[in-house]
Amino acid sequence: MKKHAIALAGALALGGVAAHADTGTYLGINVGQAHMNGNGFSSDTGDLLGLFVGQDLWKVRAMRLGVEGSYNTLGNFSGLMGDGHAREGDVSLIGTYYLDTANTVGLYAKAGVAHTWLTAAGGGSSQTGGTYGVGVRYHFTPQIEGRLGAQYYDLGDSTPFYNHNTAWTLGAAYHF
Repeated sequence: MKKHAIALAGALALGGVAAHADTGTYLGINVGQAHMNGNGFSSDTGDLLGLFVGQDLWKVRAMRLGVEGSYNTLGNFSGLMGDGHAREGDVSLIGTYYLDTANTVGLYAKAGVAHTWLTAAGGGSSQTGGTYGVGVRYHFTPQIEGRLGAQYYDLGDSTPFYNHNTAWTLGAAYHF
């Protein structure tokens, strides 16, 4: 029994070391509200749910620069074209400036390319456009991050009734 306890303690210690290794890779989930904005015709709000993955590429003191990809469902909407649904996938560069020496609280900005899919009135369309966002990151532990952000998605001319989407998000991420 004593051997098993020692082996278990050793495994937990090694697992703790591995769990605290900062690889710069993280995986997270977002929830929030998305707002479809139209060309003066209609607008609507839907629930946002998404996943994101990121990798820090460059770290110097309080600065981090990396790449982040996400997939989000932007919610259901209704308007002149009837009921519809929007979703998007994006890849962005993300920069974070941490406000404290422990790198706990940071302000981030990101910009990239998004591809949006819209379905409405029995049809669908898709469009590639730009995306950008800003927010706050808070590390509860070195592995667990919470974030609050705002994001803009350009829908281009994917439909004459909707041309862009804005969203606020509340997210959490695990850093490997």
